[in-house]
Amino acid sequence: MPINPLHRCLAPSLLIVLAGTAVSAQTSAAAARAVTVPAKNGVELKATINGQGPFDAIFDTGSGNVMTASLARRLGLKLEGSATMDAGGGTVHGKVAKVASVNIGGLTMSDQLFAVIDTPLTQDQDGIFIGHLLLQNLPIRVDFEKQEITFYSKQGFAYSGNGTAVPIHSKDGALLAEATVDGLDGLFGIDTGDSYSLSLYAPFVTQHKLAQHYHAKIQGYAGSGFGGPDHGFYTRADTLQLGKIEVIRPITVLSTDTQGAESSAAVAGNIGIHILRQFNIVFDGPHGKMYLEKNANYGKPDIFNRVGLLLDDFPEHLTIKTVIPRGPGAKAGLKEEDVITQIDGKPPTDESLQSAFLQPVGTVLHLTVRRGTKTRRVSLVLKDIL
Repeated sequence: MPINPLHRCLAPSLLIVLAGTAVSAQTSAAAARAVTVPAKNGVELKATINGQGPFDAIFDTGSGNVMTASLARRLGLKLEGSATMDAGGGTVHGKVAKVASVNIGGLTMSDQLFAVIDTPLTQDQDGIFIGHLLLQNLPIRVDFEKQEITFYSKQGFAYSGNGTAVPIHSKDGALLAEATVDGLDGLFGIDTGDSYSLSLYAPFVTQHKLAQHYHAKIQGYAGSGFGGPDHGFYTRADTLQLGKIEVIRPITVLSTDTQGAESSAAVAGNIGIHILRQFNIVFDGPHGKMYLEKNANYGKPDIFNRVGLLLDDFPEHLTIKTVIPRGPGAKAGLKEEDVITQIDGKPPTDESLQSAFLQPVGTVLHLTVRRGTKTRRVSLVLKDIL
């Protein structure tokens, strides 16, 4: 599975309670004109909060306003009330912070409520996740080719491109659309904060006996979100149909989690960034439409990680979580909880994690691996796993 710096399946539902009362945290963002900002990987932005920053922010269509507890402490924000998130394989409880202003390249949102989450996954990281409230109020174009995002005023906005229109709606902090996977219809999250391609939730998998249908053999770690680690089988669906568009042979996780978001019987699964980046997308939330414009990534093969290792998402803690039998990692004697400290002689970075394990079959990859107090170098010959 390709590694991605984004989190996994963050927040399909978010409830903020302040002073004992459920609060609808409406954005007051106003764009008198279009505002375009750089966006690494199409969704990674810079934002200031209350005039401080800039800080790293993710445009996450599967999340409400969320920030890490470490950032809230840096900003000196007062925490009150409670926030509950169904996130990936678990439920997360946090606090609420009021923010006077959030600015992204000239786009300003005023009087925002943020869920503040403190988990081991994020305790040393400063981060912001913004999506759902912007989507409700502004048309937004994500250009994965140019790696930029444009925010439009909803007054007078009318889509004029040649993309395929797909109806969307929001519910409980999730952006949802109807889709079909190998003839099976369902409601799917459209989630730029999900670093995978396609995930099918446990009730949908069980109902349609999909592990048996796909003869899925590879099972193990399936990334982490705020709710903790996810698990499932890895396979490939034949076809995902979204509106009139087909995506062929996406890597698919069949979730085995029975708690958190992935236990939902109302939602069939999640469509993540490895599918979404095949398009430049206009999200017109105010009018209930999403427009998919095929870009240069459309139709490129979805490559499963060719070392046969399922890893955590963070370069500074690149721990092996699952070793796939008969893969290159298994043949080299690597084990769960081994830590990869170097790739081809250099510390792991977001960029190397995006590319190193996806190089052509036959490429020799040199890893430095720490087990306990001992470190060794191993050489792996990449091969197709899935």
